[in-house]
Amino acid sequence: MDHQLHINSVLSDLELNNSTADLSDMVFTVYHIFEKDKNTPGLILLKEGQFFGLLSRTKFFETMSKQFMYDLYSKRRIDSFFNDEPTGKYLILSSSTTIIVATNKALNRDGSDIFEPIIVNCGKRDYRLLDFYHLILAQNTIQTLMNELLIQANEFKKEVLAIATHDLRNPIGTILGFSDLMSETDDITKSKEYAIYIHKTASQMEDLVNSFLVTAINDSIKYKLDFSNFDINELVLSVIKSFELSAAKKNQRLDYEILSFPVHITSDRIKIKEVIENLLSNAIKYSEEFKTINVMLKKDDHYIEITVKDQGPGFSESDLKKIFGKFQRLSARPTGNESSSGLGLFITKTIVDKLNGSIDLESEPGKGSTFKVKLPFRKQTIHDMRKSNQQQLNKGVSII
Repeated sequence: MDHQLHINSVLSDLELNNSTADLSDMVFTVYHIFEKDKNTPGLILLKEGQFFGLLSRTKFFETMSKQFMYDLYSKRRIDSFFNDEPTGKYLILSSSTTIIVATNKALNRDGSDIFEPIIVNCGKRDYRLLDFYHLILAQNTIQTLMNELLIQANEFKKEVLAIATHDLRNPIGTILGFSDLMSETDDITKSKEYAIYIHKTASQMEDLVNSFLVTAINDSIKYKLDFSNFDINELVLSVIKSFELSAAKKNQRLDYEILSFPVHITSDRIKIKEVIENLLSNAIKYSEEFKTINVMLKKDDHYIEITVKDQGPGFSESDLKKIFGKFQRLSARPTGNESSSGLGLFITKTIVDKLNGSIDLESEPGKGSTFKVKLPFRKQTIHDMRKSNQQQLNKGVSII
């Protein structure tokens, strides 16, 4: 049974046949093997227990179908076909060869050999067979997946352009308007006031563009994590401190409860920092003035848990169904005219998934929201974490 295929699937993901025969076996024995299992594309031939070559179903019956050949050979040994030397040009590939590469090699074979089974080397003298037509069907499946990804990529491009056009039009108009006013006034006080508005609007545009760039990186085919060992306690505290000014501008209070001792973990420091920043930024952005935002860090033997709780408007049932989607417009609106690209929670969920964690949301309209991020807390080597990341990459690829 084939595993679930993706565009990086390899030969070991396919159904491989391990039927074997010894050169000393009789021809009629081989005939009965083929007759018993119609799906057997061929036999791996062994000589004194060692790999010798391939006897394909096609070649066997092609020979046996000739007049008198079965009568002549049925009571002989298989090695009478070969004269102690394997015949034909076999395609032998490693089990880690991708289906795309294997298909190209199989199709580039000469003459009738193109339809012969592929010999798959699974290591430690373990050779198996892959039917050529089964390989082609797998390649067709992968081609369909690639076409679907290309369609999604094209739709994503259109969506990005539409969102960017819509969200950038207003701030550009604001900048142009205030720059015209500055050019028409000699009042220094008003010029400074206009400059403040221009700076604020340009900052909003920069945030929006940065969000687009981040989501492009997170979706790209080269997405990688950079692991290091660091103190999660110190990281959470540093992010909280960096947002104190933003909260103060809206007369908001940042309360936090972190651990009283260092907790070192091996993970991607930058990505975890981005998760905390996105959640804290949203809490400030969507909460009214004079509200309190709570940040808590806990740990047990298996997980660290980062909680961000706000007193904002909360989310509706409709919001909860699409909360972590890309470019989603939710019912809540920023309370201080801040910009929102609809990407923050999508990026946050993507990162948490990459880190083998989970993110939960508790929210009711008018009663605020609580986001809880749980990340595995175990002492892994950087090598182990990188290996896990590579396995995540091999499960599927997004194209933009």
